Amino acid sequence: MTDDPTIRRARLALLIDADNVRADFLPIIIREASALGTITVKRVYGHFASSSMNSWQALVHQHALTPIHVPPAAVGKNATDMKLVIEAMDLLHRGQAEGFCIASSDSDFTTLASRIREDGTAVYGFGEQKASTGWVRACDRFFYCDLLLKEEKGGSDAKAPEKPKARVPVDDILVAIEDLSDEDGWAYLGPVGQMLTKRLPDFDPRNHGFRKLSDLVASLKAVEMKREKGGGPVQIRARIA
Repeated sequence: MTDDPTIRRARLALLIDADNVRADFLPIIIREASALGTITVKRVYGHFASSSMNSWQALVHQHALTPIHVPPAAVGKNATDMKLVIEAMDLLHRGQAEGFCIASSDSDFTTLASRIREDGTAVYGFGEQKASTGWVRACDRFFYCDLLLKEEKGGSDAKAPEKPKARVPVDDILVAIEDLSDEDGWAYLGPVGQMLTKRLPDFDPRNHGFRKLSDLVASLKAVEMKREKGGGPVQIRARIA
């Protein structure tokens, strides 16, 4: 993310499956999506005549969301998913978005994400730890909103993810350091983080109770770190101990 107003940022479409996303996740979704680009489309899909949508009503105005009312077509049929998919493809074909933020833990959107990425357009997923591995891996990045919300609230178990998928990927971190290391075994931490995100869409130090990658890596006994001060920002390097 850059603060330079002269640099153009990617236009993002935020599409929210309100049947599958908690309303209290919205501030996190807006914040994280805004760090990735400029949100030019903000739509929330659901059966707004249902009492289950009451928690979303105030948020529609507060965050300037466009509510898309989708009455159920039939029992057992998810009309909300179908409406979101149709409109996502319309936006893609019209070239109205350079990235898609899809908020849902529903694995039914796996195929949609894969299709969008085939066109060279980024997909960012937002959901909970219950999201399937396939749905997570279909995205360029995936944010576990439940973990981020817990970390923000400072819960006592914020550093202890509840599911195995949120464990610290120590082996992947070590491999990334090794792959990017110089002849002396040192690798700059910035590129290491970029490689981890490409290989693991759901990788985020905050999922493990750390604000930054450097804090997480510093906690690993198998890694040593050093900071280099020059004319610019401090550069952090790491190598396998």
